[in-house]
Amino acid sequence: MPDHLTSLALAAALAGGGAYALAGQSLSWLHLASVALVVHWLGDSLDGTLARVRDIRRERYGFFVDHSADAVSAWLLLGGLALSGLVRPWLPLAVAAGYLTHMLHAAQVGIARGRYVLAPAGGIGPTEVRLVLIAMNTAVWALGNPVVRSPGWTLLDAILLAGLVLLLVTWSGLLLRERARLSREDPPPGSRRPAERSLREAPARTTASRPVRDRA
Repeated sequence: MPDHLTSLALAAALAGGGAYALAGQSLSWLHLASVALVVHWLGDSLDGTLARVRDIRRERYGFFVDHSADAVSAWLLLGGLALSGLVRPWLPLAVAAGYLTHMLHAAQVGIARGRYVLAPAGGIGPTEVRLVLIAMNTAVWALGNPVVRSPGWTLLDAILLAGLVLLLVTWSGLLLRERARLSREDPPPGSRRPAERSLREAPARTTASRPVRDRA
């Protein structure tokens, strides 16, 4: 059942977080973290597909459970990395907060527009994020997580800092762009023409009326 696949994804996130936490003892644990990311992708991606194929969709329930599981998975994976000792602990936690901020932005756009954007960061969605993490794991394992003498940061520190900056920059750009777009589409009442006013009085659609993820 689709819920079993979601449970598999959560178990994989827990295993990946544990592997990250143990990577401070041996970088070989990063390979297990990469495998866990692949399993997580399978469980997270196929639950909705299975529901559609079997025609057992529960759209609002699936939407809620799927995105809640994504949030929990982000904290499990990046929380484990914060415990690894390979990186400054605040960096993975800040990246997790940045990722969840993108999820919040997508939900806000969904409420305002009646549709949910699955790739909130300019086309970079959860699949691309997993590929970046796997590439990061491989690079850190192959190079031994070298330390830059000044300012004394590790390779993993530098990668996560770059990711955090990218998340903040893309979120700021998306925020400003969406604000400008909605400002044009929903101007102040005094500036609307009569036809526009009657149109604005129609009930707005919400994400509940147009869910985008199917599952059971």
